[in-house]
Amino acid sequence: MNSYFGRWSKREANYMHRDIERALRECFHPKKGKPNLRKVPVNMERARQHIDKAHSNLRAMKMMFDNDLFDWTIICGYYAMYHAVLASLFKIGIQATTHYCAISAFKKFFVEQGKVESEYINYIKQAKHLEEEYAETLEKAQENRVVEQYGIEVLSNDDAEWIIEDAKDFVLKIEEVLAE
Repeated sequence: MNSYFGRWSKREANYMHRDIERALRECFHPKKGKPNLRKVPVNMERARQHIDKAHSNLRAMKMMFDNDLFDWTIICGYYAMYHAVLASLFKIGIQATTHYCAISAFKKFFVEQGKVESEYINYIKQAKHLEEEYAETLEKAQENRVVEQYGIEVLSNDDAEWIIEDAKDFVLKIEEVLAE
């Protein structure tokens, strides 16, 4: 398989690929309700707006960190990366309405295709799942963002410090992809 699945056996890589394919089918064609992924015309203006929002979240992240609000540092860092993901999807004509579907589409169309290195997935994983050093799936990480946002756990400087550079790097990488 490709570099995204490089650390897993071929069998595990095939399983992960099928999981992404299944997620995309469910996102584009749900059994009930509206699709959470839609094909739309490529829209670089919307992509730019999401990048602008990502930069706003990076600024908010820094302010939160400087004021020892470490839980919000992580949340703002995650949203900076999430808006960068949405920007990348508008570049290829996909609109996402849920985090899970956006992240699944990003993995399929950018990481699997080699447009973005797999290390950038780890940035989102860390932003979303603080209790583990590295989350095994991006979906698990996304679920844990809710715990951090609505929970009462107290986070430390060490819990939040890593996201400052990772979120910036992630947004810059997506800006490079948009410029291609």
